[in-house]
Amino acid sequence: MSASTKSTTTSTTTENERRRCERRPYICEAFIISPTAVDQSERIEVTAVNLSRTGVAFDCTEPLPKKAYYVIEIGMGEQRLISEVCIVSCRPIEEGIYQVGAKFC
Repeated sequence: MSASTKSTTTSTTTENERRRCERRPYICEAFIISPTAVDQSERIEVTAVNLSRTGVAFDCTEPLPKKAYYVIEIGMGEQRLISEVCIVSCRPIEEGIYQVGAKFC
């Protein structure tokens, strides 16, 4: 029975899927900031939309350069995840909104 379930799950994954880990959608409070920033006012509020064990995708109001490093803080209730990330993709999704993909360092 478990082989049948696994087979069904695998068949729904697209062949060009590059993810190493399962992504899970979340909408939560998040901020990014340059690791060299000296003032917390330099934080940029973003909306985290997908999390996996190896990275995060989020919406941002400004484009972020690929291969740039940031510190991301993601809030889920009382818990906080703070990690350095490297930007791997950034694409416009609508006027003034960019979807950014980043991997945890």
